[in-house]
Amino acid sequence: MLALLPFTPDHFPTLSGWFGSDADVVQWGGPYVHFPLSDEQMTAMLDEGRSNPPARLCWMAQDGDRLVGHVQIAFDWRNGNATLGRVAIAPDARGRGLAVPMLRLALASAFAFDAVERLELNVYAWNRPAIRSYERLGFVTEGVRLSSVRVGDARWDTAIMRMLRSEWTDGTPA
Repeated sequence: MLALLPFTPDHFPTLSGWFGSDADVVQWGGPYVHFPLSDEQMTAMLDEGRSNPPARLCWMAQDGDRLVGHVQIAFDWRNGNATLGRVAIAPDARGRGLAVPMLRLALASAFAFDAVERLELNVYAWNRPAIRSYERLGFVTEGVRLSSVRVGDARWDTAIMRMLRSEWTDGTPA
């Protein structure tokens, strides 16, 4: 059974081992992280969770005794918004249908905070498998920022997707 575990420094080698290039790291974490994914970068993510309320929560997904995924949620408490991000499935666990159940657990954690009214995410527009997973959960595309990120010589478009609290019921989309 899939479960979310709090992300800890013990998980750093596992997570960093899932990324083999700068493009892999940017696809996962956005344009402000870089390859190789270092302990310092991951520690900074954990540090954001030490505030009260937390600015960010980070988890590893475990299936049986194997770590199979990672997900984070960042919070904008003033506006009641949360951002789902830094979603990864372990390379050897891809194609097993783990993303949607992992994300359901993370969404339930975000909406467990009464202050969260809106959950949003950014996904590179070419990443159709991720977009399909988000759509299955009930996310709706609000727009696309063209040529928004530079990765080497390439420019990537970023889709913006959202889900409102009213569209989330009992852990499944309304």
